[in-house]
Amino acid sequence: MQRFLSGLLLGILGSVLIFGAQHRASEKIVPPQVLMDNAKVKIERWVLQPGEGSPIHTHTLDHISVIIRGSTLRDVETSGVTKEVVQKAGKVDYIPGTGRTHSFANAGKSTYESIAIELK
Repeated sequence: MQRFLSGLLLGILGSVLIFGAQHRASEKIVPPQVLMDNAKVKIERWVLQPGEGSPIHTHTLDHISVIIRGSTLRDVETSGVTKEVVQKAGKVDYIPGTGRTHSFANAGKSTYESIAIELK
């Protein structure tokens, strides 16, 4: 039984590592800076240099995104769907929490910066 559980855990770990390698938008992962996190909201600041990307994450809550400095982003969903989107400074979006899992990377030539306000 112990060998079975060990094998099962190793299999799961291997799958997670392979999955992560296949669906990350970038090899250089940069986590967001958490500016506030309380019972009502979580505010994160994302700053990505060209080639840097976000960790894989899931949007379970509604949030608002404000682009401070724009660039071209490569968005990679866990399904493997990849798209590039030009994000312009001053753009504001409301994004519903649909459970979407993805990562994104700065595929442009300039620094990308945004503020994400997650509504709890």
